[in-house]
Amino acid sequence: MGTLLLNLGQCGNQLALQMFNLIDKSSMHEGNMFLRRRESNIYHTILVDTEPKILKPIVEDRKLYSHIDVKNVLYYQYGRGNNWGLGYLNFKQKSKLSKSNQQQAISVFKSSTNEVSIQQYCQENEQIVEQIINQARKEIEKTDYFLSISTIMSLAGGTGSGLGSRVIQEFSDIFQEVHQNVIAIFPNKTGETPLQHYNTLLSSAHIQQYADSIIYFENDRIYQMLSQIGSKQIDKSVDLSNVNEYIGSCLMNLFWINDNSTNVRYYQDLLSECCITEGHKFIEVVSAPFTLFSHSNLGPLCTWEDLIKSSLEQYAFEKFEDDSDQQQQIGEAVAKSLQIQSVQKKGETTLNLQSVFRSENVLKTLQDSDSHMKFLERKINSVFNPVQWNPDAVQLHFINEKSSVKGHDQKMNVTLINSTKIIPILKNVSKIAYQKYRSGAYLHWYWKYGLENQDFDNAFESLQKIQDDYNYMVEY
Repeated sequence: MGTLLLNLGQCGNQLALQMFNLIDKSSMHEGNMFLRRRESNIYHTILVDTEPKILKPIVEDRKLYSHIDVKNVLYYQYGRGNNWGLGYLNFKQKSKLSKSNQQQAISVFKSSTNEVSIQQYCQENEQIVEQIINQARKEIEKTDYFLSISTIMSLAGGTGSGLGSRVIQEFSDIFQEVHQNVIAIFPNKTGETPLQHYNTLLSSAHIQQYADSIIYFENDRIYQMLSQIGSKQIDKSVDLSNVNEYIGSCLMNLFWINDNSTNVRYYQDLLSECCITEGHKFIEVVSAPFTLFSHSNLGPLCTWEDLIKSSLEQYAFEKFEDDSDQQQQIGEAVAKSLQIQSVQKKGETTLNLQSVFRSENVLKTLQDSDSHMKFLERKINSVFNPVQWNPDAVQLHFINEKSSVKGHDQKMNVTLINSTKIIPILKNVSKIAYQKYRSGAYLHWYWKYGLENQDFDNAFESLQKIQDDYNYMVEY
């Protein structure tokens, strides 16, 4: 059995390498994990970038990166200029270039590029896509039962967003029976490139059309959450490496929820259940334990109370009340560790929630405890505010499996939430992108690679439809 992890661009590859590093440091490297080939410790993964900075060291240092197949490391030289159009560019797009657009391209970039370079970019993009598809087929052939493809990509750059959109579109046609999951990273609201809102607009619309599920992370929100939680523990500023480590922890726990004891629960099953319709694919993931700097109270011997509190704190950190000093009796610990008010923002509603609890004694210590379960369900309903019309909006799952570390009961919780939280995120992207679009700012950067007004109009319409679909489910 296996899952293929495709990592695109600087962001996607950094997150994948961070996750692999966490796996190698944890007990998971000794267990059965569907991200690895059956006969070896090599990951089912393909790493792709259009510049060598991140991936070249993997090819050169085989001792450090022995768990990655060098044949699956694909890097090139020139980057994609933080431009969705250049990353997505193919011969069909090139043929759409009118004479005026070609002349504009030459006049704008006559000192650094010309029509020949566009031809070269087209050829290289075609080569990249073909290589990815070929390597994906080879990885799939190495498994007796293939589960899904997960693609990690930034929504804001050129390689991750543009090339990523192109690859996901190709995959949806070639691997029609395979679940296509996208792990999408929304950029900081203020970034280094003026094109990031256009790129996010175009890539969000594209993955909505071609992916089966979309797990998303917000860099800004994670940074704020880690800063707040970390301020209670240590004196250190949060940086991008901590944000990547947090996302890597969430992904590691997500890929670890496969139930090897029964072979009936796989992570993509939960993703499918969480995506209740074709119009509702955006899923937030929180998990515990996660690594915050080098300090954590969620080690192998932590309690369910600490674990559950951590998950809720991540989702609703803005108004979470710290009541750790109130823990008195084991029987009441869960209740007292979750003494928080309902923190969802006005109008914020969960359409579907899948929460998995895993440990050696999860049935005895959590599932079979009526008091714990009733209180847990009540608090989940309060924090996540599930829709009233769906009696199955909240699903709890329990995997009873022993940790591979002797003497340790490695507790884990991962929660997938499909909620209206995505609405203000997409609304902000559309608002800023439309302000620039209406004034005609930076559009020449896209016209030169074959994009047209209709491409942007379709993307705005797509994001608006997503928001309308989510609002409709709440009002239903």
